[in-house]
Amino acid sequence: MHIRPDQADIETAARMLLAAQNPLITVGDEVTASAAQKELLELAELLGLPVTGGGTLGYWSKPFPTRHPLFAGQLLRNMPMFGKTDLLLNLGNRFGERAPAGTKLISIRVDPTSLARESPVDLGMVADLKLAISDLAASVRSQATAQRLKEIAEARTERTRKVTDAMREARQQTAREGADSAPVTLGCLGLELEAALDRDTCYVCDVDSGKSMDAVLSFGGADKQYIGTGPNVLGWGMAAGVGVKLAQPDRPVVSVVGDGSFLFSGPQPLWSMARYQAPVTVLVLNNKSYNNERNRIWNSAGLQFKTGRDMTCYNGSPDVDFAKTAQAFGVEGETVGVPGEVRAAVDRAKRANVEGRPYLLDIHMRRDGIGAASSWYPAYSIAEQRTRRV
Repeated sequence: MHIRPDQADIETAARMLLAAQNPLITVGDEVTASAAQKELLELAELLGLPVTGGGTLGYWSKPFPTRHPLFAGQLLRNMPMFGKTDLLLNLGNRFGERAPAGTKLISIRVDPTSLARESPVDLGMVADLKLAISDLAASVRSQATAQRLKEIAEARTERTRKVTDAMREARQQTAREGADSAPVTLGCLGLELEAALDRDTCYVCDVDSGKSMDAVLSFGGADKQYIGTGPNVLGWGMAAGVGVKLAQPDRPVVSVVGDGSFLFSGPQPLWSMARYQAPVTVLVLNNKSYNNERNRIWNSAGLQFKTGRDMTCYNGSPDVDFAKTAQAFGVEGETVGVPGEVRAAVDRAKRANVEGRPYLLDIHMRRDGIGAASSWYPAYSIAEQRTRRV
């Protein structure tokens, strides 16, 4: 149902926004589910409001353009670079009710069960985000002159732009570090994909620790559409790529999976891509490791961390050749071993897609995180346990 918010609450929220000196918006996937991206952009620009999100922006979507000067990155408890936040407006972020002390909190959610569950709110509304944001912008316009709104928006936008430009340059600089050395770094791959992928690409992301390269990619608005899931689900990315291409046959589709994700799902979606001629590019970020799992296990500083022995997360020995695996299922594939090969390989994949064929790139990635250099695993031979050679 498309529930419209109470008009009196909307007028109160508009007055609070206009009275605030340093308001901040945080947004989540409910904006995307309500198809409210356009309305969100208009509201942010109307008052020059910095926009943050949870999980960098959303978990399964990016409802605000990540290259916009008002995009301020992930919501943190304190964001002093934008001044002391005196009002936080949560629009559909399930983790967005984390206002610091002394900050007023307005929370508008589609989901009534989690509204004000984590923190008390000064004003809470259960509403469709498209209707709520549209009504809120209209109420703001009715309570302030066009000249006043212009002055507020211009001053805040210019102040925010200086911060977000510096943040963006810092992320680019970090991504360029080690970008010329093999194996391929996440930063290098992010920069190469940003340069190579079409702006209207549907980017299906099923790689957990690899999400760090999202920071140098452009999503939302007229840029790439981001399609992901929560942090505790793995192995759906290749099949989801087929589904996205079925829904959006006229847009390029890239399915980005880790080697762990590929092994979780198994290669069966490749067979479906080949049979049904689904021109999807699959990028396997192959670091021979369940990297995120190892990071989580070793962060507890238990026995594995103390001994430097990774019991479960090393995926090498034997190494999996994902390009050959793809070929066995009727999908063309190739291995990318060094940074200089990435761009040409992506271009070959794009040409195959244009011709109506799926394509897979097995990209050898640098391992990072705690214990990344370890290739130890508990050796065990069932063959050696035999008393009979059968």
